[in-house]
Amino acid sequence: MKRRRTDSLHSEVTGGPLVTVSRSSFWLEDGSVVLQAESTQFKVHRTILSRHSSVFKDMFAIVRPSESEPSVEGCPLVHLSDSAQDVTYLLEALYDQTCTSRRVLPFPVVAAMLRLGTKYDFNALREEALLRLRSEFPSSLEEWEVLPSNYTHIQDHDGILFDIINLALEQGIGSILPMAYYLCIQDFDDILNGIPREDGTTARIPPEVQRTCILGREKILVAQAENTLSWLDNDYISLTCSEREVCKATCASLVRWVYKPQAHPGRSLEKWSQLSKGPLCPMCTVDGKETHETGRRAMWDMMPVYFGLPPWEELKDLDR
Repeated sequence: MKRRRTDSLHSEVTGGPLVTVSRSSFWLEDGSVVLQAESTQFKVHRTILSRHSSVFKDMFAIVRPSESEPSVEGCPLVHLSDSAQDVTYLLEALYDQTCTSRRVLPFPVVAAMLRLGTKYDFNALREEALLRLRSEFPSSLEEWEVLPSNYTHIQDHDGILFDIINLALEQGIGSILPMAYYLCIQDFDDILNGIPREDGTTARIPPEVQRTCILGREKILVAQAENTLSWLDNDYISLTCSEREVCKATCASLVRWVYKPQAHPGRSLEKWSQLSKGPLCPMCTVDGKETHETGRRAMWDMMPVYFGLPPWEELKDLDR
């Protein structure tokens, strides 16, 4: 399967006007079909497309080449309404198996795999894209707890969080939205003003998502005080506290640390070990940790609801 270099040419469309198009690097000498996306053509194999996509399989089974149909170099021409870049990423995934390696993929590649994988039923590509997205934004607290601070399956870039949110909304992947929104609300300025990119553009979320995040942030701050951090309500934590002055001083210090100059929604899911500061007596430590972890679990369970979404189990079932 030898590829020709990318160049410009006049299409050899039978029975139609000459149109200048760009020939992509996917121009295989033994290809049997030409795909055209925007002004770029790709000469590839019908058998490869049919093997991986039920949509292309059915289309090729119904449509038979004829002299009256457009063709290029004797191959039928199929026009696609997708971007040329997305089609390039799709073909790279099919032919070069870029998606099956464990290496980190750029977001546009993952987006193309999901978008075209869904549209044309390239099921393996779609599932791989979903796996990567769900790995970054899990739907269980246990998975969230062990998640690294950096992206591990999708290449990071300025504004990637907003790009992922917009893709999830476009493709109906609701299960990743709660934690994507949760990360989004950690920086209030970004919600309002967007995230500048190196190319001069700004990543933004739609106004309705801004509203969802702002309202969700306020709900989480209230719930955080009532659940995860409720053990800070009193001067000391346990009724059987054995070091009241010590524990009172520690709790006062923690209140200042947590709430000054203002509360931060990121405390909602922090572990006890991340939050506890200063000495506490054994009973306050036990009772505080139990209250903290119970509240933390309750906040996780309610996370979708804070953002106006269905509960976790329903969200998973609703993924298109």
